[in-house]
Amino acid sequence: MYWFIMIAFVIGVGVGISLPRAGRKGGEFDPKSLPSENPFLDEVDSTEADELREVGAVAVQDRIAKRKERILAKAKAEGRITNDGVEDLFCISDRTAGNYLGQMVDENVLIKVGNTGRGVYYEPV
Repeated sequence: MYWFIMIAFVIGVGVGISLPRAGRKGGEFDPKSLPSENPFLDEVDSTEADELREVGAVAVQDRIAKRKERILAKAKAEGRITNDGVEDLFCISDRTAGNYLGQMVDENVLIKVGNTGRGVYYEPV
């Protein structure tokens, strides 16, 4: 009984040996069966892809600008803001929060108080 099940499995699933199929040699790759052009690399679509990338980049910049506005509003309301406060506000990573705050310091929107560690906070200008 066990051998019968094993044989049925091998016949049904196969063991990696290709059998000849309609007009093909068994297991051989036929490069003529591939399409002559790659639809993903079509030159006509490249301008559309560039436009989509541009729209996406604008959307990302808008989102960052809105987040910076909310960071500044919270800093003005509370008098200060920390990296952890920005992380919690947007559910973002420590590094991303630090990037936002660093950019805002470079833009002279916030002032960094302290050098490193837990004591660092940012005040609005």
